[in-house]
Amino acid sequence: MADDGIAVGLMVARLSLRRRLTRLFAHRGWNAAEKEGAGGLLPFDVLVADIDRLDEIRDSAPVVALTYGSEIRDLAAVQADVRAVVDRDDLDEAFLEAVQEVAAGHGWISPTLVRPLLRGQAPAPVAAPAPAAVPVLPQGRGRTLDPALTAREYEVVSLVSQGMNNSEIAGALYIAESTVKFHMSNILQKTGFRDRSQLVARMPVAG
Repeated sequence: MADDGIAVGLMVARLSLRRRLTRLFAHRGWNAAEKEGAGGLLPFDVLVADIDRLDEIRDSAPVVALTYGSEIRDLAAVQADVRAVVDRDDLDEAFLEAVQEVAAGHGWISPTLVRPLLRGQAPAPVAAPAPAAVPVLPQGRGRTLDPALTAREYEVVSLVSQGMNNSEIAGALYIAESTVKFHMSNILQKTGFRDRSQLVARMPVAG
């Protein structure tokens, strides 16, 4: 799905957050509107819903679930098609990235939630991509790649290894340069590398 004109349904109780997301999505050119439970009449491409309201959803639209701090419930037990999990206190780029990835048919998890999820504090979202959907990159130079990287982050690593700068990567992936910077920050945090040079030198990519 194209990034332009994504229809986003909001099931967010906190007024300040709802207003923030409405302005944020509108600035991106997306159509955001409130959706009241299962009775909303408008068709939405993506639903953004509080995690405690997932049981109200009966639509087939994919869902971005909003958590509140450490409140990560058993997402496998809900009927909603949860594809992404974002912490309410995340930066704007996290909300934009989550909606964009879900609209494109991918999954997304806030970097702040990766560690607790991997530690088994909660299962992965029911509709998260299967491991096979993520490019399998070869091991090399004595290091196994971090499994927490998303498919999009692997794409960014591959383009970085080709010598592309942030602007060139943004053009190749049809995303904003700020989103590329967001990805790079996540990649370095997850892999433990110091900078791009170390990333390229020590992380092999399929070629």
